[in-house]
Amino acid sequence: MNRRARDALLVIALLAVPVLVLRASSKAPADLNWLDRLVLRASAPVQGALTRAATFIGDGWHHYVWLVDLEAKNRGLVEENARLRADLDRARSEVERAAELERLLGLRAQVPSETIAARVVGIETSPFFRVARIRLDRGQGEVKPGMPVVVPAGIVGSVRRVFGRFCDVLLAIDPEASIDVVVARTGSQGTLHGVAGAYELRARVLREDEVREGDAVVTSGNDGVYPRDLRVGTVTAVTHPEAGLWKEAAIAPAVDFTRLEQVLVVLAPPPPPDPDARSDVRRASPPHRGLGTPR
Repeated sequence: MNRRARDALLVIALLAVPVLVLRASSKAPADLNWLDRLVLRASAPVQGALTRAATFIGDGWHHYVWLVDLEAKNRGLVEENARLRADLDRARSEVERAAELERLLGLRAQVPSETIAARVVGIETSPFFRVARIRLDRGQGEVKPGMPVVVPAGIVGSVRRVFGRFCDVLLAIDPEASIDVVVARTGSQGTLHGVAGAYELRARVLREDEVREGDAVVTSGNDGVYPRDLRVGTVTAVTHPEAGLWKEAAIAPAVDFTRLEQVLVVLAPPPPPDPDARSDVRRASPPHRGLGTPR
């Protein structure tokens, strides 16, 4: 038998098998003959295998489509969640900024001198990676060197130099800065200075003066620069040397210099102290000992 004849017989067999299966499957059970029953018995395992394969492939395709759709939905939820978080962060920033501006307005009402609002546009760090100076968006014709810079939390420093539309601020924690202050609890007065390389103020105190941790330190208003009763810091430690008239107090500043955005510049010096009121105080109470270097 040649190849062409074999191919013809194979084609006839392949066509005959599904015809026989379909013919046997369409008959009623009572009409089946021996050939039909033989065909059904032989084709049953093949049909079962084909059915299982089709089911497996269909389930796999369904799950694949379902997973692809789920992944797309998940990606959309992640993107929406990121947008909502960004919107929430912006809203919180706006609320914080509005609250800070409200506090600045309250501070402006408390300060007896004229003030001008300014925005921090630059920060200069020291070799210790700490804030050393800040730059404001107020310049010539608006502010002058020596003008105090304050925020609701307390004293920031004073204008050091003015150039163009900007000015640099000497922070209160700088060793070159000095502020006349008073201990709120005891009334002891003196001058505080910054400490190089540290966010800290220090002062020498008479050994017999009562100064302890937690005491609030505020401006005295006697230096003609800073308005009185503005917060400077809090006493964190007091050291007692073995000899001498003095002990040293360390004061943590009230202002977080790393989070400054809006400040107030005091344009005019505070009004001079009332000499009659000072005389009345002196007659009513004993004089306060100084906090700082002796005079």
